[in-house]
Amino acid sequence: MYARFLKFSTDPGKRSEVEAIADKAFAIAKQQQGFISIHFIISLDESTYGSFSLWESKNDAETGGAAIRSQLDATLQEIAAVPPSLDVYEIYKPGG
Repeated sequence: MYARFLKFSTDPGKRSEVEAIADKAFAIAKQQQGFISIHFIISLDESTYGSFSLWESKNDAETGGAAIRSQLDATLQEIAAVPPSLDVYEIYKPGG
């Protein structure tokens, strides 16, 4: 199993715009092969946001991420204070 972790910062007052992007990202992700789940995070001061998605394989994470980016990257770039950071991780599950 693999995870994608995306993180970005915005100017204050962008939460509703970020939530709209998150809703669209979920709609796209759930249609992708190997998608397991996605969760969105919001800092307490609402200036930093992120998503954490789980995928069955590294290829699924990369392909699914590309599908999401192709549809949402321009919108995200408009509200992000700096370019978003993205990392892909392999999941280690203790005991199994």
